[in-house]
Amino acid sequence: MLFSSLTFLFYFLPAVILIHWFLPEKWQNPFLFAASLVFYAWGEIRYVPLFFALLALDYALERLIGQAQHQAARRWLLAAGIAADIGALLYYKYSGFLLGALGLGGHFNTPGTLPLGISFFTFQAVGYLVDVYRRKTESEKNIFAFGTFLFLFPQLIAGPIVRYGDLKTALHTHRKPPADTLDKGMALFIAGLASKVLLANPLGALSTELHAAAGDSACQWMHLVAYTLHIYFDFWGYSVMALGMGRMLGFTFPKNFDHPYASASISEFWRRWHITLGGWFRDYVYIPLGGSRKSTARTLLNTLIVWFLSGFWHGAGWNFILWGLWFFVALIIDRHILKALRLPSIVRRLFMILCVVTGYALFSAESLQEAGTTFAALFSFRSGGTVLFWLRENILLLAVSLACCVPAVIEGGKRLLSRHTILRCITMTAVLLLCLAALAKSSYNPFIYFRF
Repeated sequence: MLFSSLTFLFYFLPAVILIHWFLPEKWQNPFLFAASLVFYAWGEIRYVPLFFALLALDYALERLIGQAQHQAARRWLLAAGIAADIGALLYYKYSGFLLGALGLGGHFNTPGTLPLGISFFTFQAVGYLVDVYRRKTESEKNIFAFGTFLFLFPQLIAGPIVRYGDLKTALHTHRKPPADTLDKGMALFIAGLASKVLLANPLGALSTELHAAAGDSACQWMHLVAYTLHIYFDFWGYSVMALGMGRMLGFTFPKNFDHPYASASISEFWRRWHITLGGWFRDYVYIPLGGSRKSTARTLLNTLIVWFLSGFWHGAGWNFILWGLWFFVALIIDRHILKALRLPSIVRRLFMILCVVTGYALFSAESLQEAGTTFAALFSFRSGGTVLFWLRENILLLAVSLACCVPAVIEGGKRLLSRHTILRCITMTAVLLLCLAALAKSSYNPFIYFRF
């Protein structure tokens, strides 16, 4: 069930918010857990038993880790939990790719489809087990609170990746958000919905149309620009909708994006893009490997491992691995060459934009061959002028999208609407009606990160 589907907007979300608000404290977690199961089963019912099994195992192991006194026992229990969660992810997401890479693809059966949200679920579960092992957080005794933490529908499919400490207090209090919190949550949700429906969807359709002009250099460059904007407003929109729903349910989720396209360097870009995933890799991979505390060679190796895993996390394909390594090389150039040369800041900014845009030739491709075809077209500099038609037809969409990447525009709009209640109500109502009209009119409503 997509957040931007009419079923979700008209039936599921209003019913959940309303019922949850009136329930007594002892029933809120069980209700949200059940609602999250319904949400997931709506589109992926055959994998519900898998998530039930992982939830039960993770709950049993986190309780045992919390109670165990001997360090060796705690270490083995943690290893068992990580093996189960990562093992499920490897089997369902990567078994086909790994067997194919070994030349064994035709000898074994592999899962036909990827369970929705398994990448986010796995990282959240592993992070929680590690935090209990490190005694950074207490073991959760209430199974419904634990299940709600891991399976809460606003962030189940596409994050943000939430730490237990972010939700601990809310999970054990009566969540009855006041009117102003509900208002802010609804405003956030509508803003995210507008990002998804009014910007991401038409940008995605434009990107697809342009990509079809395979031999046209200008069309391929415009395709990547449209895709760069599409993936941002798609993923950012879902993250903002998740934040808004969290507010309406009494939770505060961490921010996942901070105007990344306004960054002054590639290093800054990755501090602002998918913030919770970057934080997860930092805390559970990079720092345990030694971070930057050891030699330069070891720091480079640790960075390489993180970016290899980051690319592989995004998808089971060589193009995703190369996409991760692409940014490893870009970060090394940015930190150790461009920064050391003390070039004007505009150089690092332009380098960031070029790396991000061209990197999406790898990220958006279905195969290395397709990525190679796109790169060849980009630098063939052959164009038949078709791009002018697409540019003329979509100039307003591109202009609004680019303006919404500027922090001053977004933050200024937020300040203006926060000061004028009537203006905010009128604006949010108008935007919501536009979104509903767009959803009723168009059947193009994909979500990129569903396949990750």
